[in-house]
Amino acid sequence: MRRAIALLMIFIISFSLVADPIVYDYEPYEKDEFPVWLSEIRRAESIFFGSLVITFPLTMAGYSIASNFGANITSDEFSLFWQQLGVASCFSLLIAGVDWLIGYLSD
Repeated sequence: MRRAIALLMIFIISFSLVADPIVYDYEPYEKDEFPVWLSEIRRAESIFFGSLVITFPLTMAGYSIASNFGANITSDEFSLFWQQLGVASCFSLLIAGVDWLIGYLSD
């Protein structure tokens, strides 16, 4: 099994050494290339997933602190993870919604 993996790795590396490099010709988007609603959805998606990186650890810390202060959080690790992810997702959705509302009202 190790020989097969080693041969596969050598095979992949040897082909990557002799392959032609990919040349990317970057072309910036034009101003009217996408509709406005699509840009808003992309911004909301970026803010949602970007803030999820912050809200999920904060939610985990909040659950841990609440558990240490005597809150009755009795569930297995799997369901606790999904509960924390749900709460963090709600916070991230709230952040994305507030950002959209601020942009909507400022126009």
